[in-house]
Amino acid sequence: MLKLKMYPAKNGDAFLINANGQHVLVDAGYASTYTTHLAGELAELAERGEPLRLVVCTHIDADHIGGLLALFNDNGPPGRRRIEIDAVWHNSLRSLPYTAEGACLGDHAGVLEAIKRRGFPVPPALAVNPIGAEQGSSLAKLLRTQGYHWNDGDGSRSIDNRSAPYILLNQVRLDVLGPRLERLEALRTLWLREIRRLGHRGKLLNSDLVDDAYEMWCSCAAQQTSAPSVRPIAAHRDPTLAETYTPDTSEANGSSISLVLTAGQDRMLLLGDAWAEDVLDELTRRHPGTQQLMFSAVKIAHHGSHYNTSPELLALIDAPCYLISTNGGRHGHPDFEVLAAIVDRPASFERKLYFNYETAAAQRLRSYSSKAGARFSVHVVTDEWIQLGDVSCGG
Repeated sequence: MLKLKMYPAKNGDAFLINANGQHVLVDAGYASTYTTHLAGELAELAERGEPLRLVVCTHIDADHIGGLLALFNDNGPPGRRRIEIDAVWHNSLRSLPYTAEGACLGDHAGVLEAIKRRGFPVPPALAVNPIGAEQGSSLAKLLRTQGYHWNDGDGSRSIDNRSAPYILLNQVRLDVLGPRLERLEALRTLWLREIRRLGHRGKLLNSDLVDDAYEMWCSCAAQQTSAPSVRPIAAHRDPTLAETYTPDTSEANGSSISLVLTAGQDRMLLLGDAWAEDVLDELTRRHPGTQQLMFSAVKIAHHGSHYNTSPELLALIDAPCYLISTNGGRHGHPDFEVLAAIVDRPASFERKLYFNYETAAAQRLRSYSSKAGARFSVHVVTDEWIQLGDVSCGG
């Protein structure tokens, strides 16, 4: 049994997955997503004595991490947890191989303090922040000081495509496809270059201040570097994905955890904001010679951006269920050519495309006809369980 809830997270992601009775939380949108939707749901789980077996922060971006900051601020110390959390995956600065030497010099801490004072970005058009998590501590600090089992230990190792399969009860496992270690190191290099540009000359050692500044800077950088959707001008027709696809180059998105969650015979592909080329390369490496990989569901990368779903990736993967999480804000996601490319492929089964907001693209898709004559339907869900596993995942 595999089912999930895709919460309204504005332009972000928040997924609660029930895999054969094992609960996994992948991202949590903004703090308001947690207070409005997740907190009550997790309280009900806790009342039934059901823990979260795993919490995954795919990457450091405000629309993914904000609700997790609220959760871990709210969850209490060991022995007094609101809900038990068995393990957490989160790649922060201290999760990377350490190369710097010496302490963070006090004379140069001002740059880091300034970044921390700026805090995490808040949701677009949010007049009042219902909880102060965005402006507080890093997730790394919360996990360390509150004693969570973090990245298979104390958070000093990364979760990446080299990680071993993570096995839960009841035939549930998670296989990490990405990021590659080089993507995490590229984000760190960008961060070091930026703080040097801002005037920091001290040597960096793992510390709460460094953790806080790194995550807050990454969240702001992720919001600023996401490229807007720009479509080429085409006469008398809409552009296709093959014409508009351009590979993502955002270091923050490249650092995103992508994974396959398997529950018995069912499996789902969770892509975070990952780069399509990295996902395609890893799936091809793990399944050499396979022409098509079927999943019970695919969570489309980066809210349906045409920078993160390539024609080549869609040629390899398919599913009866697609998940698109966005309110259409900021960058106008999802890009319609991504949706059209999904449904334009021939299929013997009906594809169901699930949205958590009634976006312009979802409305347009309702009146669209597949070029291959394939059956599909459009669904908008809020706080409802989506049942997965209608089609065999063999292959």
